[in-house]
Amino acid sequence: ILGANLSFVAFAFIPPILWLLFYLREDKHPEPKLLLLLVFVGGMASAFVALASECLWMVISSGSCSGGIGGISPLIMFAVISLIEEYSKYLPVRILAERRTDFDEPIDAMIYMMTSAMGFAALENLLFVFPIFRQNIFTGLEITTNRFLGANLLHALSSGIVGFFIARAFFSPRRHHFVALGIVLASIFHTLFNYLILMRGVVAQGTFFLILLLATMAVMVFVDFEKLKKTGS
Repeated sequence: ILGANLSFVAFAFIPPILWLLFYLREDKHPEPKLLLLLVFVGGMASAFVALASECLWMVISSGSCSGGIGGISPLIMFAVISLIEEYSKYLPVRILAERRTDFDEPIDAMIYMMTSAMGFAALENLLFVFPIFRQNIFTGLEITTNRFLGANLLHALSSGIVGFFIARAFFSPRRHHFVALGIVLASIFHTLFNYLILMRGVVAQGTFFLILLLATMAVMVFVDFEKLKKTGS
């Protein structure tokens, strides 16, 4: 039983770690592994912060953490949840990395934001997929694959966008404005993704729009990486 449970945990962590390794290759000056690990664990902790905040919002909105959100539209629900999650993923970077001497070039902001996001995604995978794995391993594998290509990639890309705006704040006296703008923009993309997931069975070509959204975000993050690499070189 212990071996099976460890296997389930591994499946929760492997997808976000693969995405993280992919993006870490873009960094010409690798960050300290211990600090990356610290931010990754901080990202895991931020998932609990997000869950608690979302639960509090639901209690305020409907009087119950598990009873839904009453008459609130799905779009507003997803917007609030997205904003909470994007800000939560930013907190480990702000608390654990931003004031370190190793945080010394603009591209580091994107690296650490993506690291935090993958910690967040790993814990989210664990909470979401683990019960399903215990019931049906094949269904669990299918959902893990879908999350690798969907939710995990979304977290990496949305946090990458926040990281780019944090990086631009290196050169601006209005630092907090840039950070806020990045979180809001990432939250908009996050909201659209969640809404399309909900509506893809209703909206014609819903899957196509999901792919288009992720592709647009991927191009943005790639271009941002290239800009920051030139800035830091």
